[in-house]
Amino acid sequence: MELENIMSDEKEETKIVDRRRFDADGNERSTETDKSNIETTSQASKAKSLASEELPPIDFSSFVMSLATQALMQLGEMPAPPGVNISKNVASAKQSIDILSLIEIKTRGNLDTAERTLLGDILHNLRISFVKASKK
Repeated sequence: MELENIMSDEKEETKIVDRRRFDADGNERSTETDKSNIETTSQASKAKSLASEELPPIDFSSFVMSLATQALMQLGEMPAPPGVNISKNVASAKQSIDILSLIEIKTRGNLDTAERTLLGDILHNLRISFVKASKK
């Protein structure tokens, strides 16, 4: 069985599709069921591809910004997006900052000036926010 999310009229529906060759009695399934499953799968694939097209391309700067945003939410410096529950967790924020520090070390000499400046400024600001959050 497979769960499929289908977009229809701005609502998301979940439909369970049984792709087994035989039914519960051991009889072979008809091909009409297979055709409807293929059509449903095709619709779901189209909906997924449309959703993925709306996302901006990932580059180094957007990756660093996403980690920094996560750390700020974990520090309680930034609210989480609607529908997402991220509670303040200084230990998790420290880990996110450490990941960014590791990226800075491992990419040394391979970043352009703008990327290097962005990463350095973000780490500086996150470290200050971490110290402030740790004292509270």
